[in-house]
Amino acid sequence: MVKNTRTFYALSLLVALGIIWGSGYSIAKFAMENGVQPIGYAFWQSLGPAILISIIALFSGQFIKCNQQHLRFYFISGLLGIAIPNTNMYFIAPHIPAGILAVIVNTVPILTYPLAILAQQEYFKWSRFFAVIIGFIGILLIVLPHKSLPDIAMTPWALLALVSPLSFALCAIYINRARPQNCSALTASQGMLISSSLLLIPLTFISHQFYVLTPPFSIAGWIVILEIILSSIGYVLFFILLRTAGAVYYSMVGGIVSITGLIWAGIIFHEIPNYWSLLATICIVLAIALMSFTIRIRQTLT
Repeated sequence: MVKNTRTFYALSLLVALGIIWGSGYSIAKFAMENGVQPIGYAFWQSLGPAILISIIALFSGQFIKCNQQHLRFYFISGLLGIAIPNTNMYFIAPHIPAGILAVIVNTVPILTYPLAILAQQEYFKWSRFFAVIIGFIGILLIVLPHKSLPDIAMTPWALLALVSPLSFALCAIYINRARPQNCSALTASQGMLISSSLLLIPLTFISHQFYVLTPPFSIAGWIVILEIILSSIGYVLFFILLRTAGAVYYSMVGGIVSITGLIWAGIIFHEIPNYWSLLATICIVLAIALMSFTIRIRQTLT
């Protein structure tokens, strides 16, 4: 009974996190279409959660460390894990369907595995390699068929969107190798968010894309605030899920985000995926599920 309750609780956290993160792509597209510039939006989506997560860390007694090793870790992980991929996503958001963007960005596990082999952090396994092949077939189904995207002019943007999951994957490899032993998930995220905010400050003002977030708020302003709140809730759920069910269970969130991203896009923008998009989504979600399953089996046997 206790095990079933714990499983239901973990599953509820997983679904809630997937729904929240899946909404981010449509919210970003809505913000871009209502006058918020990509870099300005990326800045607030770093600074806002950084402030809220810092408050949570303060009350939980987890204080950020500022020695050379930690600062270097925060800087590189903040660059690869937040500043580059988020800014890229927000540039792409107005140019391709929000649901497709959600599917592409959540190919992170598919890209991480071959990179981990190159970094000698993983060994080759046919079942996981098969998952990568299925995932890449899903990506090709988005960018190659003439009728996959609503407009063929979107294809370069869809390819450029792959920069985000690639950057996330590189960040995962770096974190696995360089994360200090005494750096908790909460303080690591706090340091990453603060570093990302500092990295984006000069770029935001040089590009003249700073978005003034002062009352009375416009619709766009409320959208920015909404995403700050949702992102912060997502980080909290992320910490709880890791503590409750572990990293392997969390790895399945990508599939849920892909599906809910398509659903949110349908609700907000009335996007209806075509045959090719649905087939690509099935391939990518299947690849993520297979990757998660093989990791779980490996950890059970070791």
